Amino acid sequence: MTDPQTRDRLVGGLARPPAPRVLRLAAGATAALLLADLATRAYNRYDPIPSIHRLVNVDVEANLATWWNSTLLLAVAGMALTAALLSGRDARPGRLAWLGLAAATALLSIDETISLHERFGEVGRSWKEWAGVSLPTHAWVLPGAVLAAAGTVCAVLWARKLPRDLQYGLLGALAVYLAGALLTETFNGWAHHNGYSLVLLLGTIVEEGLEMSGCLVALAVLSRYITLEHDPATGRAVVRLRDGR
Repeated sequence: MTDPQTRDRLVGGLARPPAPRVLRLAAGATAALLLADLATRAYNRYDPIPSIHRLVNVDVEANLATWWNSTLLLAVAGMALTAALLSGRDARPGRLAWLGLAAATALLSIDETISLHERFGEVGRSWKEWAGVSLPTHAWVLPGAVLAAAGTVCAVLWARKLPRDLQYGLLGALAVYLAGALLTETFNGWAHHNGYSLVLLLGTIVEEGLEMSGCLVALAVLSRYITLEHDPATGRAVVRLRDGR
């Protein structure tokens, strides 16, 4: 039988993220990357260094910024996969629910790398021609908004089975991510179409910052649900799911 002091240490450990230092480092790396993009843009006005700027430019593909955003999304997918592996047969949410979250975030990671959403541009243009309207932003925004709305409904229905703090935390992370990936990018498309280069520059940094911040919020929330405990019997670290009852 566990003595009260040991039990208190274990229970207290459940309330703390297992890796706060890693999360702080990830947040610091995100901030550093965004600042590096802004700094190199400013410096390029005086002494162009295109190769270095391309490395950290959050508005282009196949560089450090893209890799980091994709890595954060894969980290969320990995946490969800870990929750699926640790979930018992009668757990709520069950393994399929966690696997669904892992698959969704892995798909977003793929999109971040190869820009799947931009393939919806042809669909968006055909919709605008059919409706006879002009939308001064990216063509993919219309079908993207439909997919985002459907995904949000699914996320809300899925999150109803979660403990309240986990539910609000993950839905909040989704809201932050969509604020960048859809709302801010829609605004950036308007700025691009109207030639507001400075607004577009700052808006792009805000967009990517919100996407990365959404991932960091999700990781922080999940790290409070997937706990790292010390097993006094074996002396080893054990990964467990927090009891949400």
